Amino acid sequence: MRYLILGSGPAAIAAAKSARNLDGKAEVLIATEEHAAPYLRPCLPDLVSGEMELSAFADPQAKDLPGLRIEVRGGKRARRVDAAKNRVAFSDGSEETYNFLLVATGGRPILPLSLMGAPGSFLFLNSLGDARRVRERAMRSDTTVVYGPGYLGIEAARALRHIGLQVAWVNPGLPRFGNPISGDVEARVTEQLRGKGVKVVEGTEIADVLDVDGRTYSVVTAGGEEIRCSLIVVATERLPNIGFLEGSGVKAGAGVLVDEYLRTNVSNIYAAGDCAEVYDINRRESRINFGWRSAIKQGQLAGENMAGGGKVYIRNTEDYFGLLYGSPLPDRAGS
Repeated sequence: MRYLILGSGPAAIAAAKSARNLDGKAEVLIATEEHAAPYLRPCLPDLVSGEMELSAFADPQAKDLPGLRIEVRGGKRARRVDAAKNRVAFSDGSEETYNFLLVATGGRPILPLSLMGAPGSFLFLNSLGDARRVRERAMRSDTTVVYGPGYLGIEAARALRHIGLQVAWVNPGLPRFGNPISGDVEARVTEQLRGKGVKVVEGTEIADVLDVDGRTYSVVTAGGEEIRCSLIVVATERLPNIGFLEGSGVKAGAGVLVDEYLRTNVSNIYAAGDCAEVYDINRRESRINFGWRSAIKQGQLAGENMAGGGKVYIRNTEDYFGLLYGSPLPDRAGS
């Protein structure tokens, strides 16, 4: 039996280990577009702020993969899935076959239309490479605009203020996907950021970005406010990274549509984590449940089910709210 897992985040690793646990003789392969070894994505702001060293970013869940005979191949971006032939084509020209396939490719950040015409003005904060670029650029900047709602916007603003930059956080409002931070927690954290000198601009979008002199940019909000800065950090929501499934026959909505077993409409293809739109048997609805711990839970179940486990996914609120990785958000913002 051959299990092919796309992605190297918490869902992918948990699935690989679960499948290996139930099928000791199988071949288990993780293929990921990342070049770095599996790392702790929720802690990226801590690399920007200097509170964590690069050497501390390895995902502890992945440390025993070699001993479990689980291979990780990096630099492999999925390009197309041929479900009829159980085959995945990658952008490097290679192909991999499978008996069971797990799609755990996570998400990609949403870029506001207003930033598309100003490519030199912004950096994403979505990957380890992004965090290193933001850190390097921030050390040469004085004022930064952070754009994005929720956890990542808060953490990006906190991290950049921690290293002494003037920070304006443009918060457009509640995230459209996943699980928003509770109103009380977000209000408390926002006040903590204000207390540390972060300018909070709430309930508005970036309407335009003007290049002043190649080093300075003027950010114009939908409310008409103008903010001068030397860097914009895009810390937005992430949409499922599933474009490569087009034409495969695998059904998708906002994410990969899976049933209560995390199985797609193609019987030997599963999905888990931030790219999966999971059917909740209690609420009788499908939704994307972003978050580190939810991804681990889904990955474990998907891996077991690919190996014949037959377990039903049950969503618990405590798996998703405020339980990402590390200390609670109010403690981080107040530190």
